[in-house]
Amino acid sequence: MIDQYNRYHFENKFFDNPKKCGGLFIYQLGEMLCHSSTVILPHNQPCYELTYVLSGSGTNITNNVETPINPGDCTVNFPGDIHSIVSDEHKPLRYAFCGFMPNPDDPVCTALTDELLRLFHGTSERLLRLKEEDSVFYELFAEINSSDFMAAEMITALLSRLLILLIRAKKKESKAFYAPRIKSEVILAYQIQQYLLHHICEIKNLTDLEPLFNYNYRYLTKCFKKTTGETLGEYHARCRMNTARKLLSDGLSVTRVSDTLKYSSIHVFTRSFKNYFGMTPTEYRRNIRQADDLASPKGDFPDESHAL
Repeated sequence: MIDQYNRYHFENKFFDNPKKCGGLFIYQLGEMLCHSSTVILPHNQPCYELTYVLSGSGTNITNNVETPINPGDCTVNFPGDIHSIVSDEHKPLRYAFCGFMPNPDDPVCTALTDELLRLFHGTSERLLRLKEEDSVFYELFAEINSSDFMAAEMITALLSRLLILLIRAKKKESKAFYAPRIKSEVILAYQIQQYLLHHICEIKNLTDLEPLFNYNYRYLTKCFKKTTGETLGEYHARCRMNTARKLLSDGLSVTRVSDTLKYSSIHVFTRSFKNYFGMTPTEYRRNIRQADDLASPKGDFPDESHAL
């Protein structure tokens, strides 16, 4: 749902008949200036989509993973993703968006989308920071309905440039975070800690760390234990449990938390949570609600709750 009180909404839709622009098919292109209560409800992505924040703040939700978004942030969504957006109540979002698919007959655009998909494969956060790229979208707006010479090819050129910048940013982000073959055991252990802390929802098995740090799992566990005094498994479990507790406190369901943290089943998650905290996730949620009820004033205010 798009809130009916949005202050500005410019959109070109071509879902029924995608607009061929050289190496790309454009499905939608537009700009949204949100109201304080705007919520774009979860929807299945039929195409690739870029969302670029022009001003304000909010939350991008892709496949149940929530990510804060601010000016200069560009979120990437792929066909089949479940995507939604929530605008900040006090700093309403203003964002540009473009949905597209590569022309299978164009090797360059196909290679760009394939590379973007490869770089984000297995990751839950679909966000990159591209400062001062709002002009690209304004140029796209000018070209989409233009009769100027080679307007379609200009659209492909503009979007291709943006895709290249996103790919470069993603590669630089990866290289900056974990340098290959870190020689210092202390630095290596610190990098592992930071990676797990910030990517806990992406790691299903700790052996997934091997290609990221360019060392085998046995060496990684040895360095980590030697430096921190804690096993890699213990630290991973602690990060997982602390994140689970936070997500439950934020109101997420037990099933959703289990899925977000990539547990094999809700039963495995429940057992792990109880072993760690001495209570089940359901009991923990119940305790939170009871504490909130005790802290809330009774009978002073009318019920003003309403669905967005």
